[in-house]
Amino acid sequence: MTLGGADALEPVRALQRQRRPEEGLQLLLQAAWPSPDPGAWLLRGQLEHQLGRYSDAVCSLAIAAAEPSLARDAAYHLAEAQRSLGQFDQAAAWFLAALRHDPEHRFSHNSLQFTRFSATLLPRVIEAYRALVAANPQHPFPHQLLAHYVLRSGDTAQATAINRQASRLQGVGAEPLLQPADQPTPLPAFLVLGVPKGGTSSLLAWLATHPQLWCHPRKELHFFDLDWQHGAGWYASHFPPFRPEAQIQCGEATPNYFQLPEGPQRVLELLPQARLIVLLRDPLQRALSWLQHLRRYEGLQGDPATLLLQECEQLEQLQNADPAAFEASGFRWPNALLGSCYNAPLRRWQAAVPPEQLLVLRSEQLFAAPQATLQQIAAFLGVASPWAWGDLPPFNVSPQPPPPLPAELCGRLGMLLERHSAWALSQAVAPAAADGP
Repeated sequence: MTLGGADALEPVRALQRQRRPEEGLQLLLQAAWPSPDPGAWLLRGQLEHQLGRYSDAVCSLAIAAAEPSLARDAAYHLAEAQRSLGQFDQAAAWFLAALRHDPEHRFSHNSLQFTRFSATLLPRVIEAYRALVAANPQHPFPHQLLAHYVLRSGDTAQATAINRQASRLQGVGAEPLLQPADQPTPLPAFLVLGVPKGGTSSLLAWLATHPQLWCHPRKELHFFDLDWQHGAGWYASHFPPFRPEAQIQCGEATPNYFQLPEGPQRVLELLPQARLIVLLRDPLQRALSWLQHLRRYEGLQGDPATLLLQECEQLEQLQNADPAAFEASGFRWPNALLGSCYNAPLRRWQAAVPPEQLLVLRSEQLFAAPQATLQQIAAFLGVASPWAWGDLPPFNVSPQPPPPLPAELCGRLGMLLERHSAWALSQAVAPAAADGP
């Protein structure tokens, strides 16, 4: 069998989409190697990255990057591979290279904003985004990210002004729905609070298809946890100033809010009427997915079983020595198991927020019965239902299933998570009806 050209690589890509990268790489090497085809090198690098062979992926993708027609995709995937190696400045430089080839490449924009590059690189990133804004003056997303990076440089006033400009650009084509520029911007009406790796990316993308809902395209604004000190004016500048009669609700999703000890007090102080949505995933599956996320995007080293055992021992010691401190915990690295201990965070939210403003759902029900769950959310938010959902593809899915764990470790982890999450999971509301066939 010989593979040649983009169409001939489709059997390999099909295995990649099915999250079977090992089989895909074997087929590619058997059928297309040795190969001078840059497209094969690009696909090889992607598969190597999925398999955790990050250094090999960098080499393969560097070869693909020499082909002009593949420069954007090769630069993007090369950046992702270097981020997995913890080479954050190099990754940021390659994301910028991808954006030079395609200023509207949303994946590069999104990945760069979550890359922990050094402060020395920040002026270069700001300069690149000023150029993107100048070249795309009507495109709101580069404006939003420029504001994000300007804020990181310490200029809150300038960042707020850029955000306000971006927010009005979001209403291009719907200017009659916007308030005059001198009127205050209403704060968001709903938040998706959590949890990380619980399906919040998919939920926000699906909600954004509703004509009465405007969801911020820069997922994870992190106002209530990281940028609270910049004040309500900074936060409001992120949202289009829709007139009340437009009946369009604005919202955002930052899944870190759920676990934040100060979260309920801050949200209630600023958004006393907001509707709040929580997605809770199977605790162990969420923990495994989070570790995969850290390995892929933060350069975390170590096998999942060892990392989970270490965290389990630390949490067992903490709960035995100081149960109150355990219950009051916020994010604690690596936060795989602790982030799946839902009871204490949910009790904090339930104690602070009126029950009619808090909706707790299971991630599994969202993906098993998406339309029924979205109808439930629409009723909760007070908007028309149903709407045109389409095929509802999931977003931000891990490229590989989590690895199996030893049975003894699963039992130990299960006991810990059962103790600290079973009650919260029982609070989830089931959809009124299952999806049709």
